[in-house]
Amino acid sequence: MQQLPRLDYQSIQTSMEERSGYANVMFKRLLEEIQEFESGLKPDEEIGAYLASFAGGIFLHIESIKYRDPYYIILSGTTEQGQKARLVQHVTQTSILFVPVKVTPDENREPRRFGFNISGNED
Repeated sequence: MQQLPRLDYQSIQTSMEERSGYANVMFKRLLEEIQEFESGLKPDEEIGAYLASFAGGIFLHIESIKYRDPYYIILSGTTEQGQKARLVQHVTQTSILFVPVKVTPDENREPRRFGFNISGNED
């Protein structure tokens, strides 16, 4: 009797998530983009972002990034006006323009790499 091949359920799940655009996949890709962008920053700079999906863009000093599967990316931080903000966005609508932000001497701190908390899944 011929034996059926064993199924690798983890590989099947990962493949389905990647094809379906799950938030955890987008989260991983965002981290890769952030690492690449930060590798080119000057010693006195950290990452900031414009949320490009809004008319004119909204600047957000990102303090945390999370995801909620299957389809939401959650960005939290502070606007240029100093207001706390949280954006919950569907992965298909996520457009972020990374920009370098100088840390001024009066802030009395070192620039952050991964200028925010990478906490992953919000659940």
